Amino acid sequence: MQIKQNIRCPNCGSEAERYYVLSSQLIRTQCHSCDYLMVMCSRTGKVIEAYAPGLDFKPTKAIVASPVVDHKQHLLPIPASNVH
Repeated sequence: MQIKQNIRCPNCGSEAERYYVLSSQLIRTQCHSCDYLMVMCSRTGKVIEAYAPGLDFKPTKAIVASPVVDHKQHLLPIPASNVH
């Protein structure tokens, strides 16, 4: 047995379908507009199969922050009893 749910596609935003296949514990999400497909295990949440066309992977330029270093010398006050 399976249950059908009408949803919005996570890839393109068009109307899509999500099927809960109870006999095999699968969740299948598909979109006919952009050909998106995601099949997951409903018990563990692990992705079994996935296809999302149109998602371009463009690595972004890494921003490396320099550590903030305070170069001032911090002098601790010397208690009067330790002065010789």
